[in-house]
Amino acid sequence: MLVDGLLIALAWLSLIIFLAAALYKITRVTAQPLALRWEVYPVPHESKERREYGGSYMEEVDWAAKAVRPSRLPGLLEIAKEVIYLKRVREFNRYGLWAVSLAMHWGLYFGVWTIGLLILESILGMPFAFTPFVGGIAFALGAIGSLGIIVKRWTNAELGLYTVPADLFNLIWIAALFIFGIVGGLMDTTFAGYRAYIGSVLTFKPAIIPPMVLIHFIALELFMIYMPFTKIIHYIGKYFTFEQTLWDDAFKAKNSATDKKVQQQLGYTMTWNAPHIAPGKTWLEQAQLTATEDAKK
Repeated sequence: MLVDGLLIALAWLSLIIFLAAALYKITRVTAQPLALRWEVYPVPHESKERREYGGSYMEEVDWAAKAVRPSRLPGLLEIAKEVIYLKRVREFNRYGLWAVSLAMHWGLYFGVWTIGLLILESILGMPFAFTPFVGGIAFALGAIGSLGIIVKRWTNAELGLYTVPADLFNLIWIAALFIFGIVGGLMDTTFAGYRAYIGSVLTFKPAIIPPMVLIHFIALELFMIYMPFTKIIHYIGKYFTFEQTLWDDAFKAKNSATDKKVQQQLGYTMTWNAPHIAPGKTWLEQAQLTATEDAKK
């Protein structure tokens, strides 16, 4: 089938929309009000000794007067563990989702590497013998993982309570991408069609490629347009969830940027109603009212 100007435009459009939407999501997350800090210990940026028992720098005498500059490296390493082998999914593997989730995620990782290799091949003008192997691993792991998750969510009654139709739709689309890859790879074992498509997109020149390869890329590009507007893009918030909510135990110095933001948010007006909420009052007034009522008990 012919890759013409319209299909080349779709490829670039999907990339632009994906990057723009992802950047928009990041700016929205960073612009959100301060989250309620959890301060759940241990935190990675503490010393090894304190991490073992969940200690804190606040144990020291005059801790507030000391400059605390925790290293970000332990936190980044902890996030890396989440990305590489889904550490917390493994620790809390109640429904047996860890193995299939890991397979699906590594299928996605290998898939990204495959695209990267194809782009590099096109730039250098030379094919790599191992690119089809990397792509095959991506398609196989991704298909096993995504189909496994679908089966578990479909057959487990408890998981069904947390599974909405959109979740299954997303998983089916992801599984289809990997299955298309398997079929396309079997029909194009040397990945010549995949190389031709990437070359066509990068050089803006039409090319003839196998139909299944074209279907695979069109499905992928439509998914790239769709993904940023779904919960699938949760990975963008992972860093902020860990660093700014779960592990944030920094001392709030008076008149600091954080202190000023807290004062601003305490002036927000309550816009909802509940037995313990007084609509129309500020957050500060609500906190003071709640504290007064608790003191009377």
